Amino acid sequence: MSVKAIFETMALLVQQHKELNTISAKKTEYVKANDTKSLAALLKKESKHIRAIEKTERNRQDAVADFLHSRDEKETKGTVSILLKHLPESYHEPLLKLQEGLLQEMEKLRKKEALNRTLVEDSLRFVQITMDMIQPDPEAVHYNHPGGTDKDNREGYSMFDSKA
Repeated sequence: MSVKAIFETMALLVQQHKELNTISAKKTEYVKANDTKSLAALLKKESKHIRAIEKTERNRQDAVADFLHSRDEKETKGTVSILLKHLPESYHEPLLKLQEGLLQEMEKLRKKEALNRTLVEDSLRFVQITMDMIQPDPEAVHYNHPGGTDKDNREGYSMFDSKA
């Protein structure tokens, strides 16, 4: 594989991460709006998109490994610093720009996903508090006199007097 294939896959990764950032932003809006149907559909789309990114990353790794193998390099991991050793000077700046663009997109994605996680956790806490208010702890409902005896605690005692 050529250097062109490496650059094309890197550029494709940057583009795919930008699209994933857009999906993540939509996810934030759907969580805020409590639009679970749209959120479920978006999560399916996000899953497909992540699989496409993983495939592109495997293609990039293969292209880098082939390039390094053609240069008789024993290292096959293909980090940017190793690639820079084998590429002509004219390719250094474009490769570093692609790397920086990818890192920026990944950082944006991390921040958006952290926000989404926080929103969902807060929503779950709210639901739990609401459930606790609707179904309080039965032990907390009954008043027991501090000096009272155990005979005052009758099983099945209702808070309401049924004869009233």
